[in-house]
Amino acid sequence: MVKKIKKENSVSSKSSKIRVKPDPKEDPWKTYTIVLGVLLVLSILTNGFGISEGVSSLLSGSGPKKVNLDGKLLIEEYSDFECPFCQRAYPTVKQILSEYDNVELVFKHFPLSFHPLAQKAAEASECARDQGKFSEYHDRLFEAKTLDSASLKKHAVDLGLNTAKFNSCLDSGEKASVVQKDFTEGQSKGVSGTPTFFIGGEKVVGAQPYESLKAVIDRHLAGEDQPTQPTQPTQPTEPSEYSGNMDNDPVKGSSSAKVVIIEWSDFQCPFCSKFYSETLPQIQKNYIDTGKVRFVYRDFPLSSIHPQAAPAAEAAECANEQGKFWEFHDKIFENQGSLSDSNYKAWARELGINGAKFDNCVDTRKYQSEVQNDFNEGSSQSGVTGTPGFIVGVVQADGKTVVGQQVRGAVPYSTFVLAIEAELAKA
Repeated sequence: MVKKIKKENSVSSKSSKIRVKPDPKEDPWKTYTIVLGVLLVLSILTNGFGISEGVSSLLSGSGPKKVNLDGKLLIEEYSDFECPFCQRAYPTVKQILSEYDNVELVFKHFPLSFHPLAQKAAEASECARDQGKFSEYHDRLFEAKTLDSASLKKHAVDLGLNTAKFNSCLDSGEKASVVQKDFTEGQSKGVSGTPTFFIGGEKVVGAQPYESLKAVIDRHLAGEDQPTQPTQPTQPTEPSEYSGNMDNDPVKGSSSAKVVIIEWSDFQCPFCSKFYSETLPQIQKNYIDTGKVRFVYRDFPLSSIHPQAAPAAEAAECANEQGKFWEFHDKIFENQGSLSDSNYKAWARELGINGAKFDNCVDTRKYQSEVQNDFNEGSSQSGVTGTPGFIVGVVQADGKTVVGQQVRGAVPYSTFVLAIEAELAKA
């Protein structure tokens, strides 16, 4: 694995010093010779133009990257060193790299905001890369599973790095911008959770089993076209059951319904908006309004990428205080491009909410802890890593706990039908 995990960079300082300024008056064969010489030097410096430390800019054109300059199938992995699903994917990726000589893995950082150690771990791996030990450090982080600052520095010692140089790099935060660049790039490509892979440009979401990733790789190596929709897990491979708590969060549907859908959502998330507009109306008509299913909304604001998600969630809780949660919920999603405190207050008045009481609730951030509690329970207890995330299951005897299956992402209505019907059969 050490040979194959590589990290894209900007053009190295060695490469940037090479300049070719041909004089148009010179013999053209001399110009061609110079150009060929430069290409030869670049090839030597960059392992034959692999995805390595000198040539990522050569691949920065538009469109998804399918192969590297050696002709190997390119796999990009957006990952988070603290993510349990990335931990689960780690041995699968190792197996792929050990069995395929014609693929190349590029590791990209995507530290999620609810993993407090992920950002520094990513920066530490970049500090290790400066000393030629990115792959070894990457493996150590996933295998040791200790990511506090002291452990990050001890890993460097164990791997024989120059500790003074490493510690200075880590403590200064100089690699934060490198990590942020990966994160921003991931956002632009629609990444919202980890791990997310792009295999030959095809998006594959989640800790998929080896056989699933192998099927995608083999299809691309055979030259077959990718499907029109990204490959996403609609149900987990393990564990087989997930649990969630309804807490005291907003609910719609009959209180006697045994099957419950808990949604963890982010008001600024475009995929949550897609679920709201395309899928929820069908669930509402066929299952909620018919008394078969209850629907619970819980907050999961991805604040690091959606700055208005938490304020919007808090405002919705303030509306809930006056019995207008679902009206406010709909208003936000129908005006997702206009999220601001001033608009929340204006919308409250449009919906007949007591303005003074609402304003005070929003200004004092009365429900900040409630929103954070939803987030914490979703990530720590229910395996939620991105939005929208769902548990479809049967409510237990305590009236609060829901046990069932997890559904990830803005999947089609048909996926929910399969999950709901399976749970109805158990109820």
